[in-house]
Amino acid sequence: MTGATGGAMASTLEGRGIIRVSGPEARSFLQNLVTNNVDRADGKNLVYSALLTPQGKFLFDFFMTADPDDESAVLLDCDGARIADLVKRLTMYKLRAKVEIADISTEQAVVAFWNEDAAPMQEGPGLPDPRLEAMGRRAILPRDGVDGAIRAAGATAVSETAWHSHRIQLGIGDAAHDFEPDRTFPLEVNFAELNGIDFHKGCFVGQEVTSRTKRRGSVRKRLLPVHVEGDMPAPGTPVKGGMREVGTIHSTDAETGRALALLRLDLIRGAVLEAELSEIRPEVPEWLEASIGSGETAEVETDGD
Repeated sequence: MTGATGGAMASTLEGRGIIRVSGPEARSFLQNLVTNNVDRADGKNLVYSALLTPQGKFLFDFFMTADPDDESAVLLDCDGARIADLVKRLTMYKLRAKVEIADISTEQAVVAFWNEDAAPMQEGPGLPDPRLEAMGRRAILPRDGVDGAIRAAGATAVSETAWHSHRIQLGIGDAAHDFEPDRTFPLEVNFAELNGIDFHKGCFVGQEVTSRTKRRGSVRKRLLPVHVEGDMPAPGTPVKGGMREVGTIHSTDAETGRALALLRLDLIRGAVLEAELSEIRPEVPEWLEASIGSGETAEVETDGD
């Protein structure tokens, strides 16, 4: 294991679960369902992906990687609170496929590693988070080996709250806090920009709606980081521009005064935004600027520093 760089942080993500999909048809089974290319989950790459409804709405997201003990099998790092629902959904699609689906969360844990200054982490345990370099690395480790792996990496163990603060600062959504199953469209929560969709891989559930929305550039809402002036509103609080409701607060970090909000781009241009008694100032992260500027323009601040 290669040591991490100075200022490295590590957090065991207890909110995550792990599913093992194995059997001779495991990869072809997943390839026909999920939004990204399963073939890239080869033990050298972590692949961010999702399972959608036939109408193209979000159901589950997960990171895919090859099982180190059997590269034909795939491990899914997913939302632990909804792991039973994901197993049930995958089993529904299984039919006669030669596939086994097992929850192995009691044996394995997900650990996130990142640099405190958000610099790219080129070395360390696990594999690079495919969404954004500054998100660091993710590793699936035996639960009894987590502490040793963190020490060997030269990282400081911190709470899961610190990891959530890091992702909110970067404008990265988390399914458990920011995506509404069967309501949110993946492009609204920036799946394409965060490498969660392969538009060239072939069919997946919900592909037609997703591809058509992408081609037309008709994404009306976006999950954006916002700066909160005043008391931090609770998740679920409506964001208003004047008398109109223009979005909803999702993830919050009271310590830094930042949050994530799903906002209607066409309704926030030039508006003073408020959530309860606090002023809300949306920002566009550098990694999202190109998309917001191409047919989805909103007069919000850019954060390109």
